[in-house]
Amino acid sequence: MGLEEIIKEIEEKADKDVEKMKKQLQEERKKILKIAEEEALRARKEIMKRLEKEAESMKRERIIRVKVEEKKKLLALKRKHLAESFKQAEEELRSLSKQEYMSLMKRLLVSSIDSGDEEIVISVRDEEWVKGDFLKELRKSPEKKEGWKELRLTAGLREGERGFILKKEGVHLNYTFSNLFLLLGEELEIEVANRLLG
Repeated sequence: MGLEEIIKEIEEKADKDVEKMKKQLQEERKKILKIAEEEALRARKEIMKRLEKEAESMKRERIIRVKVEEKKKLLALKRKHLAESFKQAEEELRSLSKQEYMSLMKRLLVSSIDSGDEEIVISVRDEEWVKGDFLKELRKSPEKKEGWKELRLTAGLREGERGFILKKEGVHLNYTFSNLFLLLGEELEIEVANRLLG
């Protein structure tokens, strides 16, 4: 074997080795590309899932905010209507006829008086109506409890106020219309709020 043949054989072997290495590199390249594509697909799916979750969460938060705003508006509207209804009812009570008003006062007083030694504070407007026969009827009422002593009457409510304040043993029971509507309004507002937000 001559030098040329040896060189030719070395070149052929080198060409084969180069071809073999190229094939191995192409296969490695294909494997790496396949792994990279799979990793990219997996990463894309994770990102899409995360974005979908975030979008769903944002959607829920937005819906909750809208619902809360709607409930606030509804509560404000109900409060407004409740206040208007109370105002109208209070005006109707303030404009009761003498007979209706005195009947209401009698029922409230009879249910509130314990000893009969209480002081009844009324408005100047009501003093004329209450003084005369009304006190006599009140003392003679069948609902009167045993041991009623002498009831005292004082005109001390502010102008325009209706109802009375009953003073007994250091306690003041406020049965003025404005106070009764205030208490009733607070009760109903709590009930309305519980129904709306509960």
